[in-house]
Amino acid sequence: MRIRVLPIALLLCATTTLFATRLAVAADSKTKKTETVISIEGMHCAGCAKKVATKLQAVKRVASAKVDAKTGIATVVPAKTQTVSPKSLWEAVEAAGYKPTKLAGPGGTFTKKPKS
Repeated sequence: MRIRVLPIALLLCATTTLFATRLAVAADSKTKKTETVISIEGMHCAGCAKKVATKLQAVKRVASAKVDAKTGIATVVPAKTQTVSPKSLWEAVEAAGYKPTKLAGPGGTFTKKPKS
């Protein structure tokens, strides 16, 4: 009897992505108006989350970034009275080696890389 791991792994990946997207949608209505919530694909551990958080915190005007690898959600808080470029946040996640799937914040909601 041969165990088929690939279909189970694909189902798990799809379920995780769907769950993370739903969390991001729920977070849209619960976040403060200045926070940005980013759904991210591909993170598996605390090391992944730390790598993304480091890149996000390096973005100009970011005060803090909290990243949860389990849910695939990053929450970015700008410095007081500042706004952060959605494009810069999207690119920071990409620079960390991961794929942002949704970004929602004061600058709008994006499922593709923002133009600014």
